Amino acid sequence: MTEISRINVEEFEKKSDGSWVCIKNSDIVTKSQEVIRITPGMTFKKGVKLFGIDIAEALDKISGNN
Repeated sequence: MTEISRINVEEFEKKSDGSWVCIKNSDIVTKSQEVIRITPGMTFKKGVKLFGIDIAEALDKISGNN
């Protein structure tokens, strides 16, 4: 499983349905130093993975919105 080393929660906005939407270009860095570029408008829902990462779950944990 791929783990996140760096993600900037300020580059995402949480929606009322629990999903997260990217509001400006964002680079997610994995522990293996891979960079995943997220573009504005991309939406993430809990349980849906991108390159093996549940982005919504990670953002919930970082922001304290579990």
